[in-house]
Amino acid sequence: MKKIISALLIGAMLLTVLPVYAAEEIENKTALLSELNIMVGDDDGNLRLDDNVSRAEFAKIAVAASSAKNTVASGLKISPFKDVSYKHWSAPYVRAAVSANIAEGYVDATFRPDNTVSYEEALTMVLKVLGYTSDDFGFSWPYGQIGLAENLELVKNIDALQGEALTRRQVANLIYNALNTKMKNSSAKLISVFDCEVIKDVTIIASHNEDASLGENKIFTTAGTFETNNNFSSGYVGRKGDMFVKNGDDFVAFTPDYDNGGGVEKYIIYSQLPNAVIGYKNGNFTQIDITDGTVCYKDGSRSSYAAVKNEMEMGDILYVREDGGGVDYVSYSKGNMEGPIKVTDSNWLSSFASNGSTTIMRGGTKVSASDIQINDIIYYSEDLNMVLAYTDKVTGVYEKASPTKDSPIRVTVSGKEYGVESVEAFNDLSSSGSFKYGDTLTLLLGRTGEIAGIAGGGMSANTSANQAIASGVGFVIEAGKKEFTNPDNTVYSSYYAKIVTADGNVHEYASSNDCASLVCSVANVSFKNGKASITKYRGSSSVSGAVNVSKGQIGGTPLADDVKIIDTSGEYYDSTPSYCRIYPQRIDGVTLSASGVLYSSKNASGEIDELILKNVTGDTYSYGIAIRKDRETGTYMIDIDGNQNMYMTGFSNYATGAYRLKMNAMGIESIQQLVSHSANISELTYTYAVIGGQKYLLSDKVVVYHKTDASTYMKMPIDDAINGNYSLKAYYDKAQTSGGRIRIIVAQ
Repeated sequence: MKKIISALLIGAMLLTVLPVYAAEEIENKTALLSELNIMVGDDDGNLRLDDNVSRAEFAKIAVAASSAKNTVASGLKISPFKDVSYKHWSAPYVRAAVSANIAEGYVDATFRPDNTVSYEEALTMVLKVLGYTSDDFGFSWPYGQIGLAENLELVKNIDALQGEALTRRQVANLIYNALNTKMKNSSAKLISVFDCEVIKDVTIIASHNEDASLGENKIFTTAGTFETNNNFSSGYVGRKGDMFVKNGDDFVAFTPDYDNGGGVEKYIIYSQLPNAVIGYKNGNFTQIDITDGTVCYKDGSRSSYAAVKNEMEMGDILYVREDGGGVDYVSYSKGNMEGPIKVTDSNWLSSFASNGSTTIMRGGTKVSASDIQINDIIYYSEDLNMVLAYTDKVTGVYEKASPTKDSPIRVTVSGKEYGVESVEAFNDLSSSGSFKYGDTLTLLLGRTGEIAGIAGGGMSANTSANQAIASGVGFVIEAGKKEFTNPDNTVYSSYYAKIVTADGNVHEYASSNDCASLVCSVANVSFKNGKASITKYRGSSSVSGAVNVSKGQIGGTPLADDVKIIDTSGEYYDSTPSYCRIYPQRIDGVTLSASGVLYSSKNASGEIDELILKNVTGDTYSYGIAIRKDRETGTYMIDIDGNQNMYMTGFSNYATGAYRLKMNAMGIESIQQLVSHSANISELTYTYAVIGGQKYLLSDKVVVYHKTDASTYMKMPIDDAINGNYSLKAYYDKAQTSGGRIRIIVAQ
């Protein structure tokens, strides 16, 4: 029954689709015939395709399609037949047809111009247009003519029988077929009499609408670039078929191949994956699988996806043609992206010609216009009808501009070089701007990671008013004193501090005070005259309780959708500070104590939007296997993530096995043995292990070792452990409800 229903559905679909294709196909063919002045419509442009064709009309059409097209002489006072007076509209065409041996009359010296032309009469005239004569047909009228026409495929798409009258639709198909047919004893096709040629299997890549680098009246195809004369339909883009060209480079007409699918699909690039593009179209996202070797057309040239993909950015345009379920080729052009613009007030949306249906994305999350904040960097894609807001900020010390401070194309801030994206940022960072070397500034980074704006700033020598940037709170990871060089090569020194904020970004500040004692603690930052005042954070966090991601809360307090969280470690100012950015899912089910939360803040809606945690997850540590100890030197052979090295340590307690390690420049700062589950793993996946009937989560950086003897451990892929026949032992750092995970698995 399912097969019957499917067949009925397919049949119904074909009944719907085929007439549409047939109508488009004949329209493309008649466009060619009209362009060549072979068949034209009436005064209203109507081709009357279902009307029958008279012998006189067909004689005119046949002459217009032949090398005799220029022999029609009007104004003659000679009647070619007794029933075709020189006053009859067709007299010049009938006379030219007879003179060129294309048509002939009846034995009674009549032509019968108003009779409908029959199937066999039309075929005979077309064969004569191609240069064939009665000697080629034989003496068996009309079977020789019909047989030869069938052999030459002149009758393709003509559903007619001997003796039947032809419609203008059938005649159009017949003449179109003839134009694509070689003339007798020649390699040239009939269309060559119009100084035209047909190029088979051409794909139309783009017109000026798709690729602005093309001229207004140019198209780019797999056969090259051609001129058009307002006779090109945008619906041809992406189609494959036969293209008719005059004088080598003038587009005349195009007839798509309906056996090779439809046209191209236009997508706006939203993101890229290793072997795919995420395209946006009509409010939906589509994954377009594409390999490096896929043909890619750009700026009128053929290339490959591999050569072009690194140029592609969000908001750019990708035309995709699929053939047989895969991508046949793509065509790429830059999109219409406005920006960057630094948000300075609530009227930011008026900067763009957007409308009420515009989608607004901030930090990858769909938001409303009111969620956009001061100092966000925004762009507008007209093709996507989407505003993209970027929130990445980096605070650091202005150290250098390249090639000069007069022309700061690239600048160095706290040891890292950034490109400059906007004119506003260029002016602020130049010699005429308000920033001098050694000032602390906050960079507003755009979608390419370059500087799109500056928030706050320092005070140059000729600036009388102070400029302040917003204060903040972060975890101090480094502090000290360093030297800076002015543009005039004078050197000065300043205290500085590096602080990581809850979004995981590291900021460096030129500070007015020595902050060495604040390392490994949370600090407040405020500014004056381009210098940061950094003091120990004295506030207390009111956040504690169980983390419930499905409810979006911690101990009953709601979490903001874009909450920013870092976990930290480091007990004292002379310890090695560590941090990692985490997401709420990482601490789902963990009960946070007040001592585990160093800092929290809430937004205007009372939602937690920032958290700095103290060693909740254990993810800031390294994990490895202590293999052996050299008792003479007091060093340990330890494997960390497959890398084995000897480490010096003052810790006397020693046992081989799995450890949590805090590393510093000297080696091991702290070491703590991991706990092993009493039972072996009975089921292992990429995310969890089943032990004693219970599921335990793996660290996303879990390391699997293959142990072959007491002192030989080799790192192995987790796939081998999952699929192999091993005895598997799991080691964890602390209980899962406290943030612990399985860190190491040993396979034997």
